[in-house]
Amino acid sequence: MSESNVMEAGAGIARCKAELEERGWTILARDLLRDGPRPALAHFGRIVPQFNGEETYEVTLKPGFEKLPFSQSKNSIGPHTEAPVYDPPPKYLALHCHRQASCGGGQTLLADGFAFHASLSPELKAWADANDVVFMASAMPGAERRLFRTRLVEEKDGARLFRFSYNQFRFGDVNPSEGDLAQAAGQSAQTPLGQIAECGEKFFYEHMIQVLIPEGSMLIWDNQRLMHARSKYSDPVRHLTRYWLS
Repeated sequence: MSESNVMEAGAGIARCKAELEERGWTILARDLLRDGPRPALAHFGRIVPQFNGEETYEVTLKPGFEKLPFSQSKNSIGPHTEAPVYDPPPKYLALHCHRQASCGGGQTLLADGFAFHASLSPELKAWADANDVVFMASAMPGAERRLFRTRLVEEKDGARLFRFSYNQFRFGDVNPSEGDLAQAAGQSAQTPLGQIAECGEKFFYEHMIQVLIPEGSMLIWDNQRLMHARSKYSDPVRHLTRYWLS
């Protein structure tokens, strides 16, 4: 890489870091990934293993999840933060887009979790601030669950950390199975946690931004601050690679 290209890349990374700090998300354009995703991601954190034990996870269509709100289906996925059962959860998530859906769906949706927490009614906010939540997540629907008990917002190492999962609060797992969905059908959402789930979904879709990641580019966002979701899509070639960063 020439000296001018190195300086240009350095300025691009600095700009992305500033955006990440200010608004919680940024896009690394294709030219910043010319040496591959790993050298670029090294500017933002250390890549850590995911649920599958690997440093990468392929977000693409796989058979068997047609009726589920799961990353390897075409279905929409409700608002959540990633890996709430980890202590701590990954600081940043990154999605490297190889093939984007041509149908107009498949957007990554983002909204501020701390703003949502502040928007809760006094009663629900008091409940959330006083009560632990048992977060439950499986690597894929029906797999063994991992549990972690904590508050929606906690202080850790001098920083605030937000956790949320609509699926968890309504269906009992971050990645619910068909049995989880059926068992939850018709159940009341009037428990405090059920109300928080519904308020969170309403807040999210009223305040979200939509990002359709350009092919060859990478979206990075602050997972300890922002909720994310995904819109439904129909194009089976959609393919992204996900990274977790400490």
